[in-house]
Amino acid sequence: MPNYNHSVYLKQRLDSILNQTYRDFELIILDDKSVDDSVKVIEHYKHIHKVSHIVYNEKNSGSTFAQWEKGMQLATGKWIWIAESDDYADPHFLETLVKLAEEGDNIGIAFSNSHWVDQNSEEKENLSIYKESFFRSGLEEVKLLCDHCTIQNASSAIIRKDLAIKAVKNLSQYKACGDWIFYTRMLHHSNLIYTSEKLNYFRWYHANVSNTNKGRLWATEGVQVLENVDYKKIKFSTGSFLRIIKRWAYKAMRLNFNDSVKTWNSIFNASTKFLMS
Repeated sequence: MPNYNHSVYLKQRLDSILNQTYRDFELIILDDKSVDDSVKVIEHYKHIHKVSHIVYNEKNSGSTFAQWEKGMQLATGKWIWIAESDDYADPHFLETLVKLAEEGDNIGIAFSNSHWVDQNSEEKENLSIYKESFFRSGLEEVKLLCDHCTIQNASSAIIRKDLAIKAVKNLSQYKACGDWIFYTRMLHHSNLIYTSEKLNYFRWYHANVSNTNKGRLWATEGVQVLENVDYKKIKFSTGSFLRIIKRWAYKAMRLNFNDSVKTWNSIFNASTKFLMS
């Protein structure tokens, strides 16, 4: 559980982890130099036997993805749940997803549908892309990831550690879209399974890291997904690839100059990779 300044949500989040019906887990708590009462809340949990590590950063890392990597390095299990500190979960979340993941074919990511809630845990409009349960080849999902991030909330997923520890490298440079790039890397080597059961509570409707002033970053960082695609493995027709590039080019044209240069560079690099494949 990576945390930064979410003291108001921490008890609900931590209790939702500790009350899971699936009991074979360890809880790693990482605080990124919060300036609210987070440490005070976390200290109440330090003697819980499921808590294997509590790590307080001496200075803020500047990237939640740096915290992801630190937690993965400490984790000892086969599966990792990045339980974001402002979200919370149904008690059957882990039990359901571990069963799906273990029974599926080469699963790298298993995730569930979510309740989209506000700061008071009141449910709002469901913005989930996927409404029906499915199993899908990772290579097919990567094609969709080239257009938009299809796994909308890290808290809704469990991920396989052996793949995650490689995919998380160098993500600390990203502020907004590291998760998107992370999933793209993982799904080159594994498959995806999803349940339409709403087992996760995604606190989208408040001033969270996910939706505050991130429009430009979603264009300048999100386009870098295209640079992380192995076009020898992920096959696009020329027409399909050009349609994707056209959509990103449209986003680039809507940015200010400095941001658009970054996006155009990524479009050029991805196009070169595609042509060379």
